[in-house]
Amino acid sequence: MPGTIDLRPARPDDARRLFDWANDPETRAASFDRAAIPWPAHVAWLAAVLADPNRRLWIAEEAGVPIGQLRVDRAPDGRGVVSIGLAPGARGRGLGRTVLRMGLAAAVRELGIRRAWAVVMATNLPSRRLFEGAGFTVVDGAEIPGQPTALVLVTDAAVLAAEPD
Repeated sequence: MPGTIDLRPARPDDARRLFDWANDPETRAASFDRAAIPWPAHVAWLAAVLADPNRRLWIAEEAGVPIGQLRVDRAPDGRGVVSIGLAPGARGRGLGRTVLRMGLAAAVRELGIRRAWAVVMATNLPSRRLFEGAGFTVVDGAEIPGQPTALVLVTDAAVLAAEPD
């Protein structure tokens, strides 16, 4: 049974943890770019994310222990593009949906997003189930240039604003 889940803003001192999670073999296998992320590129990416007022990166913690991250990038049209990743030890425990719902509610409050999009590999069934279970639906015919195996999933503000289960 999961413990209490909280979200907190990511900080520069989360760099190593985020780097390790991003370079986990299962994470890389489920990513569009499967190459390992170099440390200097990661540090630069994190600094850019933390400095951007249209982006939020949260660390999910279970009873004070970091278990994953959720990022939302706000587009000019008010859409939020969502990315989520759980630490290897947190996967398969039913935590993803809680983290996703909490992060989406926070993105509505903090970024004012009205819709949320997620782009996942068609073969990434756990991510697809996570997003569909949270009210996202596949956008038929949506294509990402250069990513023929991508699925675009979308949901609206009514779903986003709902409090987590």
